[in-house]
Amino acid sequence: MKCKPPWLGREYGQIEYSQCYTGRLFSKAHTMLHNISQLLLRNQDHLAEGSLLISQSPRDQLAQEWDGDLYSHHTDFVAWQLAQRALGDKAQFAPAPTGLTVDQALLVMPKSKDEARMLLAAMAALLPVGGKLLLAGENKAGIKSAVKLLEPYGEPVKIDSARHCSLFEVVLTQAAPAFNLEDYQQRFELTVAGEQLTVVSLPGVFSHGELDDATALLLENLPRIKTGRLLDFGCGAGIIGTYLAKKAPQAQVEMLDVSALAIKASELTLAANGVTAKVTPSDGLSALTGRFHQIVTNPPFHTGVGTDYSATEQLLAEAPKRLVQGGDLVLVANRFLRYEPLLAAGFNNKVDTLAQSNKFKVLYCRGSGR
Repeated sequence: MKCKPPWLGREYGQIEYSQCYTGRLFSKAHTMLHNISQLLLRNQDHLAEGSLLISQSPRDQLAQEWDGDLYSHHTDFVAWQLAQRALGDKAQFAPAPTGLTVDQALLVMPKSKDEARMLLAAMAALLPVGGKLLLAGENKAGIKSAVKLLEPYGEPVKIDSARHCSLFEVVLTQAAPAFNLEDYQQRFELTVAGEQLTVVSLPGVFSHGELDDATALLLENLPRIKTGRLLDFGCGAGIIGTYLAKKAPQAQVEMLDVSALAIKASELTLAANGVTAKVTPSDGLSALTGRFHQIVTNPPFHTGVGTDYSATEQLLAEAPKRLVQGGDLVLVANRFLRYEPLLAAGFNNKVDTLAQSNKFKVLYCRGSGR
């Protein structure tokens, strides 16, 4: 059944939900197997010819269900945690898989084709001549056109199609080039709110290679930056956290994201600007303890190829309890998202709109430190 959370405005129509709002918005149960995982499980016999690396498998129990010599790679911290329970050290959380030699490598198609191209290059470098490089994905996510990404490595062959998903493979006829993550970094300069920044981004990071309009609106209308402990929630390429670190060098800036690509990009961006901050992979706020003087965020709304507001909804619920007395939350959101009622409940109606454009709005909430 599909229904919309009450904080979504009338313009939400293009967004699909597979769960209802019942007090909070939950992500899909981890115990359910994604359609892609079901497709892979039904092809276990084909994939049992030696060791197998699967990169970017969904947030589910695929690793627990798999019978064979399996390694996994994830840029998603939550998916990695699930896989690690079954695979231990054979599950990697990193921008790209490294340090392995396997017989087969399978990529679950990510949202970004540039990210897919990068990960396929990394995976091909782990294979011997004659090894199999595979690509699986949902039909609605463009897997049928994305199969062209396999062509540099051989002639793609369709292995199976089921559950609205498809699986393709190539057999390497020659050794793939060595992989270097630096080849995929994009470095650019920008000026926002009077501050010059050097940004280093990677494929798969939000707004790769550019400053998005929402973050620009947020920083251009940011109230006084606090001293003390500051948090950039959902840091992406690290633009917000780096801006805070440059503007308030005496502050303790922390940054978090669920993506290994974002963690790496943020570390590179901080280094490029000569500032420091603590960068932590985390599922929401779960990896951090204590309270903050200020939380500044352009919160995420994607998981894989789908739209998912659960991380933001969790932040809105927890933020009042994670701020010191007098601390504040500043966030930018799409105008049609009616976050104000949820924020008002947690912040004793202390919610203001600092700025808005035709697409976005900047909201400011002052905490009581309960």
